[in-house]
Amino acid sequence: MTQKEIAKLLNVSQPTVSMALNGSERISRELRDAVRKLADRSGYRPNLAGQLLRQGRSNVVGAVFPSLTNNFFAELFQELQNQLIPHGYLLYLVQPGADGELPAAAECLRRMQAAGVIAIGSAAESLLRLKEDGIALVLYGGDSRLELGVSQVLPDRYAAGREAVRHLLAAGRRRIAFLGMKNPQEPRCRAYLDVLAEAGLEPLTLRAGEDGDSPEAGCRLMRELLFSRPDTDAVFMHNDELAVGALRAALQLGRKVPEELAVFGFDSIGTGRYLSPALTSVEQPRREIAAALVAELLATLADPAHCRFVPVACRLVIRESA
Repeated sequence: MTQKEIAKLLNVSQPTVSMALNGSERISRELRDAVRKLADRSGYRPNLAGQLLRQGRSNVVGAVFPSLTNNFFAELFQELQNQLIPHGYLLYLVQPGADGELPAAAECLRRMQAAGVIAIGSAAESLLRLKEDGIALVLYGGDSRLELGVSQVLPDRYAAGREAVRHLLAAGRRRIAFLGMKNPQEPRCRAYLDVLAEAGLEPLTLRAGEDGDSPEAGCRLMRELLFSRPDTDAVFMHNDELAVGALRAALQLGRKVPEELAVFGFDSIGTGRYLSPALTSVEQPRREIAAALVAELLATLADPAHCRFVPVACRLVIRESA
């Protein structure tokens, strides 16, 4: 039932019904109650898009993410979309190809009059001006806690990384490499370096290349490692995308996994459980992360001054590869 139909049944105007539903004191209590009762009985739902447009906003929420060819971000995007739709918001993907494209992405979201933006932590500084324009901004991830006056949801990758490396040590692995390093201060890599230092072991890291986080890159890195350091008995991968290719390369080179070489991923993407051997990994819980991001976004939409840091615990998913 629409507002016009409610107005016709009560013999009042549609603007009167609108004001009554919004609690305007210009409308008598008796009429407000009558309108609400009829709206409840008829299953009336307000037109959120219309309300937001009248406020100078849309019902679109921008998601500033890297490429969805990375399964983790694809799965997180889907979970966010599933959780936002019941609140009347649609998720719009923005994929800047490089940091230099972020200002253009921000301008696009501004022109769309986006209600809010959920962005990866590395994009934070380029998007902060959106907050000044009345667009709710919530950050996901980052290498550390960001003091930027906006809510941040941050998985504890450092603690999870320590657990992963300790698991490898407990299994008797001593020649452990980290593949896909981008920055030694990134939590996963820092955890690896710290735990090996505590154990008195030498680290071995191979940097990510221009082929990025892909199975092809993982395959290349594993081949480089095994040709230069054939005695390696375990690898901790920056993420599962790399681990998929690394696992295949190890098997192609005749290594028995996990008997001779353990492979430990990060993200626990859905396809990991179907590999042979199934991929041991660290799970960043998509549903919990999405729920926290949506809660912070809604809180910021209700109160632009809202700001909170939300840590999220990760967990090991022990399968067959390590």
